[in-house]
Amino acid sequence: MNLATLTTCAICRHALTKHRDRENVVFRHPVADHSHEAVPVEAGPGEPVFDRCHTCTGASPVWAYQTGVIGIAAIGGDIQTYNDRWHVCYRCSQFLEAGDVDALTAHCAGLMHWPPGSDQYTILNTLHQGIVLSSEGRTLLTTTDWTPARLTAEMLPKIRDRFTGLLRGPSDLPEPINGRGHRNNLADELDRTVMYWINHEFADVVSAVNSDQPVARITDNLMPSKSGLIAWPEPVGANRDLAAVSWTPLADGWQILGYRSIGAATDQDLMEKFRHEIGWLVPIHAEHVTQRAAIDGNHPLSPLVTTWLLIKQQIAEAVPARLPNGITKAYRRHNRPAPEVRTVRIKPRNTSRSTDQTSSGNAPARAKPDHRFWVSGHERMQAHGQGRSLRTKIDIEPFLKGDEDLPIKLSTTVRILGSRTFGEDAAKHE
Repeated sequence: MNLATLTTCAICRHALTKHRDRENVVFRHPVADHSHEAVPVEAGPGEPVFDRCHTCTGASPVWAYQTGVIGIAAIGGDIQTYNDRWHVCYRCSQFLEAGDVDALTAHCAGLMHWPPGSDQYTILNTLHQGIVLSSEGRTLLTTTDWTPARLTAEMLPKIRDRFTGLLRGPSDLPEPINGRGHRNNLADELDRTVMYWINHEFADVVSAVNSDQPVARITDNLMPSKSGLIAWPEPVGANRDLAAVSWTPLADGWQILGYRSIGAATDQDLMEKFRHEIGWLVPIHAEHVTQRAAIDGNHPLSPLVTTWLLIKQQIAEAVPARLPNGITKAYRRHNRPAPEVRTVRIKPRNTSRSTDQTSSGNAPARAKPDHRFWVSGHERMQAHGQGRSLRTKIDIEPFLKGDEDLPIKLSTTVRILGSRTFGEDAAKHE
């Protein structure tokens, strides 16, 4: 399920708020009713949308606060009714969590240049009192299009711990992953998982071949570990918004979550608190993947599967990452095992390989491709048992065909495997 879909009004291009009316989903304009009915449409990548904090309009929203319906009566008897769902930026959320109505009003009115004592200031303060007094909780927003962060191997333990803190925390998460038991189980599994950081060169290869990846069947044999968290240095995928993916086992498959990374989400004076409370990742895709589910290059989670396939083919290797001493010491202080982080990089070429490519006898040599390309996966009946008389159906995963010293050639891109110096690359990125 896509958790990052932003719904906007086709007329005014304002991001809409989502409400449930029994079995129906209703979209409304933010704050209060507009002069026109909301016409909900999905916002495409890069489309202009006004998606700002509902209280100050000065920053991108982080939390969605649920309140009661708020009405303010004017002296003439008219009543203005306001929304019951408020998308709020990180700074304004600090005022709401502290119950500091006056500070919230001063901040928001200052941005609007409304002086204290004015009618606008008084109405705004009354509205803020209603939000604070009727608040019923908050949900992490996953639809905000954040500037991505650059992720490194040494950051992964802290990144993982911040997300598990969110899972165990009191604030709500999107519905598909909001069940309390499910959240606790997911956090416990992630605490034990292996973390993989994809170095820049291998990330380039994954991006180059990902869209052409044939259908692959998801099985235990395809995965490098029972559970895991993979992070790329920069976002990958068709929309360039997938920064990391985690997989954790379920009874009949896996819970796979795709994440967006968050760069600068608020002013610098609040970033340290933001990193401690929320961290670097927000989920943007949640999927229950069953055994032997089929995923190809068009799937939102396909960069993960492409990465698995290339690791399985031994085009890449996972080596232990060097972590700062401070991280391992912090884990020991809390009686936790040292985090297991691996850097995934392209495997060095086999230089001992024979260069004799001629065919035997006088027969002409068969023409060989000058590039590497995907070969689709298929099923095969594997012989086994006494006299190899028994047959078992097995999966042959998709693989890149061609000699290891050949480039990967696509319609618009040619990339040479293993062209960087590994020593310099490892020292730079591990």
